Amino acid sequence: MADSELERRHEQAFEQWLKRVEGELGWEVVQSGRVDWIRDVYHEHGDLPAHRFARIAFERKARSVLDVLLPLAGSIERETDLRIDTRPEFIHPSTDFPGGIVTVAGSAIQSFDPVGVLAEVADAIQTYLADRYGRLWPLCPEHGTGLHAITHEGEALWWCKAKDHPSIRILLG
Repeated sequence: MADSELERRHEQAFEQWLKRVEGELGWEVVQSGRVDWIRDVYHEHGDLPAHRFARIAFERKARSVLDVLLPLAGSIERETDLRIDTRPEFIHPSTDFPGGIVTVAGSAIQSFDPVGVLAEVADAIQTYLADRYGRLWPLCPEHGTGLHAITHEGEALWWCKAKDHPSIRILLG
């Protein structure tokens, strides 16, 4: 059997497994970022049951949140002189929450991709600053309007929606 035939069958098996796992968990992993890491999990572990995959996905998301939260909060505190108290909350995968839940400042983080996690955590902290302190941050240096955290071309950016342009990269530290 040719390598391309094996690759095609492997890809089909992966897609069937992913569709089954997403159905059992009730969420779409693919819409929350790139799937390379999911393909790696499948390649390494094979046809995992949904609950075991959910634990791997949850740990990946939790680790990504912890990796960005403190440096990002520290950076924002230095820029705004405001205290950021945004300890993440973790609800581990269970019968009630098959995929688990990770929240920052009351906002659920959906992405599993580190860049997506960075943008979502930045957005959660931005919302926290607005709700807690009435502070609109960050502002577009060009237009003075509030920016929005997004992912664009593989980067986490602050985006100016007033004039629809990228403003600055979301940086850690």
